[in-house]
Amino acid sequence: MLDLTSNLQKSAQLVTLYLDKFRRDYGITQPEAHVLAVLHVRGETSIRSLHHTLGHKPSTLTSILDRLVARGFITRETSRTDRRSFDIKLTLAGTIPAVAIRTALHALENKIVRRSVSADIRGITRIASTLEELIVDTRRAG
Repeated sequence: MLDLTSNLQKSAQLVTLYLDKFRRDYGITQPEAHVLAVLHVRGETSIRSLHHTLGHKPSTLTSILDRLVARGFITRETSRTDRRSFDIKLTLAGTIPAVAIRTALHALENKIVRRSVSADIRGITRIASTLEELIVDTRRAG
């Protein structure tokens, strides 16, 4: 029965290996790469939205953002609409690796989709949603 969780773990590890090129080229870790990719797609985004999209613990996401700010890849500014929150935005320097990462992830997704059927993709999406319900919602509750 551990086949499902083993395959999920293996898939996550393989994506990390796929993104390792960006660690070598830009000094960007896999979690940092995903933040940059999300920002490239969405533009300016709240920390809350990044947290919801990526699923990191708040303290982990803060550390990731701190490293990206320190390298000049993103800015973190007080939200214009809510002074209690922050908005995250790519800088010009951050756009360069973000474009490369997003292009690489898009190419990987296209290869996966070409080798899969729609039911496979829907199944993965359902599994991700179920994991979020079981793990994230349970952590919030207690």
